[in-house]
Amino acid sequence: MKKFGKVLLGLSLAASMLVGCGAKEAAAPVAEASSETAPATEATAEASTPAGDYATIKEGVLMVGTEIGYPPMEYFDEDGATPIGFDMELAQALADDMGLKLEIVDTAWDGIFAGVATDKYDVILSCVSWTEGRNEEYNLSKTYVANAPVIVVPNDSDIADIADLSGKSVAVQMETTADYLIQEQVAGGLDTDLRQYEKVINAFDEIKAGRVDAVCTDSVVAAYYLGDEAANYKTVWQSADKEPICMCLKKGNDSLQAALEASLDSLKGNGKLGEIAVKYFGTEDVINVD
Repeated sequence: MKKFGKVLLGLSLAASMLVGCGAKEAAAPVAEASSETAPATEATAEASTPAGDYATIKEGVLMVGTEIGYPPMEYFDEDGATPIGFDMELAQALADDMGLKLEIVDTAWDGIFAGVATDKYDVILSCVSWTEGRNEEYNLSKTYVANAPVIVVPNDSDIADIADLSGKSVAVQMETTADYLIQEQVAGGLDTDLRQYEKVINAFDEIKAGRVDAVCTDSVVAAYYLGDEAANYKTVWQSADKEPICMCLKKGNDSLQAALEASLDSLKGNGKLGEIAVKYFGTEDVINVD
């Protein structure tokens, strides 16, 4: 996951993917978020995807579950109420293309998958990484963004590789792929102090305060959280394996998945997906519809 801005020196993948990402510029408004029921926005474009035989929980509404707090993918605008970010604009574009209203449901990450399984929303758009385990439990769509875990450290750190985390402390957002990655390293014998936080911003607060030695997170969010201090940090390791990002639906919801994927293809074909990518990442290279 998750969730992956200004440019962070030394971010090999992120530097090419995130130029200009997360800037506090005016963004196209998306449906107002709520932890319960949010007002839906009217679709603003003619549907280009046939309605098919899919059904949504609320007729005529696409309910999207997300954890709003993972810039540049999903976060609140300066008013503290309007959800913006790459996933949020993608959600609106998908709903528009399908001729549906959009309703955003803000959900804590540790319960987000249970929510889609129990019909609290139709689909999760929240920088969900495609994994074999998740694919067994849920319907995962074709991917739309290529991502990779990275390790961020201060410029004066002696950490140069993931193995150098031995004897050091590393902060992660709990129950994310970065968390699982470090847990696997610990299980394999790496003697590191793994510190798990509910929000990724807490992990970056810790490294900025000097209370941890490193942060492991997604390449598409690392630079954003360093903000004006980006020049003081560097990426010393990046996974060679790409971490594709996808939509997540309830297991067996094949018809809605097919409709969403058809709209995703349409948005890629008409340039809308690339337009959103440039706005938040500074490049279309991050797009990977496969």
